[in-house]
Amino acid sequence: MRRLLLPMLLCAGLGGRAQAGPPPRALPPVYAPDPSKWRLELTPDLGGWLTAGRRDIHIKLVDPGDPDPPREEAEGFEESEEWDGGEAGEPPERTAEELRQERLWAEESARRNAWRERRLFVWFNGTHTQLAVQVGRSCDDYLESRNGENRLEILEPDSGQRIIRSWWSSASRARLIVAQVHAPDEGWTGGDLEVLEPNGDLAVRGRRTPSGGALDWSNEYRHAAPSLGTYTLRWTGGYRGENPVRIVVEAVLDGGTDSERRWRFERLVLPGAGPVILGTLDVED
Repeated sequence: MRRLLLPMLLCAGLGGRAQAGPPPRALPPVYAPDPSKWRLELTPDLGGWLTAGRRDIHIKLVDPGDPDPPREEAEGFEESEEWDGGEAGEPPERTAEELRQERLWAEESARRNAWRERRLFVWFNGTHTQLAVQVGRSCDDYLESRNGENRLEILEPDSGQRIIRSWWSSASRARLIVAQVHAPDEGWTGGDLEVLEPNGDLAVRGRRTPSGGALDWSNEYRHAAPSLGTYTLRWTGGYRGENPVRIVVEAVLDGGTDSERRWRFERLVLPGAGPVILGTLDVED
């Protein structure tokens, strides 16, 4: 009987050891931030005299006491996420309990990191926008300077941190600018802006029209010397599952001057809809 019992115990121990999964991932630490100690950083430090019209900027809200600041480099597979079987390129199958534990871990991690989600108020040359940022992670944006004086103000309301910069620019700029506006709560929508010029030329992403209009890959159309007439704005594509897509496009003519004119177009694009006419604008002089 002892001879049979010992192999059975060994097999049971080995079987239990083989079924043991990887150790659980560590959760972010529980942390109560003190916004009064935060600081707001802006690079490059704008000021003086600039000759470049477009300037890339990086904004970062920093908490000196952050116990686990996010990494800035591109995220990839962690070393612990190794496959333990199956063909190359195929992840291992997971049990219902493993999937449940992963969901619970993700929910708890999001709850503990919720304090990082913040909203910045930005005023640039009289135009107000908002930026969704995370404490400890850089936010990349750009500014388009106008000829003469420019002023930028950024405010984080919870901490009261504020940055104010002013500079002069002699950069040549476009008379007409048409750009998609991304609402912070909308997320990625996809789709393409198209601009039909008065002479019938169609500006699409990545292509310049014979008259000089250019529409880049960020859905921004620019024309230094737009022809007189009516410009028709269209939207094609866009996907958010089975949900409608809210498209907002703004246009400005002679921005920053006494003759400045602005337009705002907003449409709700339903799933499966074809190209949509957003509206028209007229360049009269």
